[in-house]
Amino acid sequence: MSDDQTITLEVDGKKLAATPGQMLIEVTDAAGITVPRFCYHKHLSVAANCRMCLVEVEKAPKPLPACATPVMDGMKVFTRSPLAREAQKGTMEFLLINHPLDCPICDQGGECELQDVAMGYGGDVS
Repeated sequence: MSDDQTITLEVDGKKLAATPGQMLIEVTDAAGITVPRFCYHKHLSVAANCRMCLVEVEKAPKPLPACATPVMDGMKVFTRSPLAREAQKGTMEFLLINHPLDCPICDQGGECELQDVAMGYGGDVS
């Protein structure tokens, strides 16, 4: 990547280089910064359906989905700020409204990404 095709952004206080137009979730993945998600896959089109990857972007009026947000030079992103965590937690609660985490009849019980992420947000208590 040559310098004229590189932009700089900051994610959780860490300076990162990226290519213009690259999606924020791709940049965070490459940097080892975990952003929760259910619907994103690098080989599929971006749908931004699950909304689990909401992050705070400085000067944005509300949290944005990292999978559908192209990086911009100088942008500042916060993946674990109170605003981002609250948005992610709200999304998790919405997904779990009618989805019990006590999954004795599910083939994925105990090996379920939904369960894993929910436990990270205190999903074991309703």
